[in-house]
Amino acid sequence: MVVHDPCLSIDRFSKGMPMSRDIKTIKKEILDQFRAMDGEAKDKLPKGWLEDEYLPVLDFFERQDFEKAVRQLAAKGFLKLQKGPIPVLELTEKGANLIH
Repeated sequence: MVVHDPCLSIDRFSKGMPMSRDIKTIKKEILDQFRAMDGEAKDKLPKGWLEDEYLPVLDFFERQDFEKAVRQLAAKGFLKLQKGPIPVLELTEKGANLIH
């Protein structure tokens, strides 16, 4: 019996994503996405990016680390978090200053 392991998926390689993410990497990727969209205070990450591109490639443990990373960024004042099935991440003024 062959078991498909999403951690070994060729799709992760084709998208240029690392095989395993830690909390630090996830925080960097979130802030990099805001940076790529030239984010300013009160800008929100597009739900499509989170829902369609980012979250689906995370394994169970990375998904837990994603939640921790978001809570840490919010606790430091870089993001505001609106919880839900797909979280809404809003850049704060402090976060905007960090990425620029």
